[in-house]
Amino acid sequence: MRLLTVVGARPQFIKAAVVSRAVHKRKNIEEIILHTGQHYDNNMSAVFFEEMNIPEPAYNLDIKEHSHGAMTAKMLDGIEKILLKEKPDLVLVYGDTNSTLAAALAASKLQIPVAHVEAGLRSHNMQMPEEINRILTDRVSNLLFCPTRQSVKNLKKEGFEKDFYRIYETGDVMLDAVKYYFKKSKAGILSKLNIRQNNFILSTFHRAENTDDINNLEKIISALNQLNKEKEVIVPLHPRTAKFIHQHKINTDFRIIKPLGYFDMLQLLSNCSIVITDSGGLQKEACFFKKFCVTLREQTEWTELIKNGYSILAGSNSKKILKYSQGLLSKPFPEMKELYGDGNAGEKIAVIIEKLSDNL
Repeated sequence: MRLLTVVGARPQFIKAAVVSRAVHKRKNIEEIILHTGQHYDNNMSAVFFEEMNIPEPAYNLDIKEHSHGAMTAKMLDGIEKILLKEKPDLVLVYGDTNSTLAAALAASKLQIPVAHVEAGLRSHNMQMPEEINRILTDRVSNLLFCPTRQSVKNLKKEGFEKDFYRIYETGDVMLDAVKYYFKKSKAGILSKLNIRQNNFILSTFHRAENTDDINNLEKIISALNQLNKEKEVIVPLHPRTAKFIHQHKINTDFRIIKPLGYFDMLQLLSNCSIVITDSGGLQKEACFFKKFCVTLREQTEWTELIKNGYSILAGSNSKKILKYSQGLLSKPFPEMKELYGDGNAGEKIAVIIEKLSDNL
């Protein structure tokens, strides 16, 4: 069986590492990796392949720095050409990026089955490009690998229980990744940054609603500047966010560092006090390390984090960010529930693909 895996953004490299490791145990599956180039900075892309022992991509389309429409169109064209050349039996996509949607559309139009890891997630905010991408990707995917019980319910509610779709609750591959790679990571980043355990706040923000809107960006930075007076705030800054801060000459009092590799981020997550982020993946990873998360969004696809009190939505409201963060700094983390499976999602996905390969 020929499996074409399409990745393009930092979280997808992590997810692909988990599934690829399980797939490569099976002699009857040949995997080809295609990198769209959506994340191109070395610390956002290449270092992940090196750290996590992901096989070097057979193809890199090097598509970057375009509008949503232009980027998706260029990816569609490039991916289609590779699909026609490689003739895979199945295309595997992850998450909700433009790379995800482009690969799913290109494959479905060529009548090649599509498997979607992280299917069924919904924030119910159609102003988010990611929400549009994940809904459309689900619609053209044949195999829907759901990370949570809620994501399965979402699909069934939307009428996905038809012969075309095969829905599986596998658990979350990000939990697999944290369990496997944290053991391999080392705490050198703490001494390198001269920080102590549980004595800093870890924050990231990069989503369009927070960076493209100057008012939202200023409010988030204002809150972080205030928090930094009480406890050091460390921000591994996304290149896109750095560009906007520089353009608008916004003052930052907190500590900015370059984007980090996955291993270093795991160490910071493990040793921070709380997390403040608009990242989807980091919300969950904070939970895996029993750290509260203040989420810089009005909605989240990871609704179970909110329901169980592990995360709280603050949007870009400075007062809320300050109030929630200060409150959570002194609050004990509640008992953990098994929301994301048992840390064996990658193996489950590989087994399903292997069993179904003859019937695709």
